[in-house]
Amino acid sequence: MLKILQISDPHILPEPGDTLLGIATEYYFRQVLKHAHALHQRFDLILVSGDLAQQPSLAIYQRILRHLTAYSTPSICLPGNHDDFALMQATFNDELINCRKHVLLGGWQILCLNSQKINSPAGELSDRELAFLEHRLFQHPDAPAFIALHHPCFETGSQWLDTMQLVNSEAFLDLLDRHSQVKVVSCGHIHQEMAVSHGGFNLFSAPATCFEFQPLTNEFYVEDTPPGYRVFELAPEGGVQSACYYLDEPLRGLDRAAHGY
Repeated sequence: MLKILQISDPHILPEPGDTLLGIATEYYFRQVLKHAHALHQRFDLILVSGDLAQQPSLAIYQRILRHLTAYSTPSICLPGNHDDFALMQATFNDELINCRKHVLLGGWQILCLNSQKINSPAGELSDRELAFLEHRLFQHPDAPAFIALHHPCFETGSQWLDTMQLVNSEAFLDLLDRHSQVKVVSCGHIHQEMAVSHGGFNLFSAPATCFEFQPLTNEFYVEDTPPGYRVFELAPEGGVQSACYYLDEPLRGLDRAAHGY
């Protein structure tokens, strides 16, 4: 059984004690990692699905690297709309912590996509990214496929959030529908957990390691749900079990009157 930890949207700030909407984001990022490993003991892979930094810098990515390295677990970091992907690739570049796009693990094919649309909160998969995805799916037709990216390709029911999904979601889903080995697509970005079915596979999102967005709203609202993470257990023949977990400590300092960040 392959066990994957997905953490998302840390939004780490320039200094360790800095706050975003009143939240000490780096503190909660570290607490989520601690909680996940205390409860689940070990993981075969950690996926950090974007928005690692709120204001990207080398110093921020180096601190994230130290936090991840402390757990000695292979980790892949994906870019979100707030990130500097070139700087990420320069920082996360060793065997343990990296920005690899493709790995075969436990009988599964893990594909990590770049959904950044430069200077936009929305996402997009370039023609090159889609071609890479299809090439790898053709290359390994018998390996169940797990696809990770930052932006969702499905509606959340929150009007303001749904303006920021993949602009080419339809082309992405059409491609996936042609490959029956695809079992999982999981994203970040929406700061809440979701799980929906699409044809022969499931679409997931992970909660944020900082603050969560209130579901089913027309405008930006945050709620005081504690930070969380998602765990996947993947059977070699393609079976999938997944659940989200949350810190058992309150979210301290959140400015619920904020209208953006």
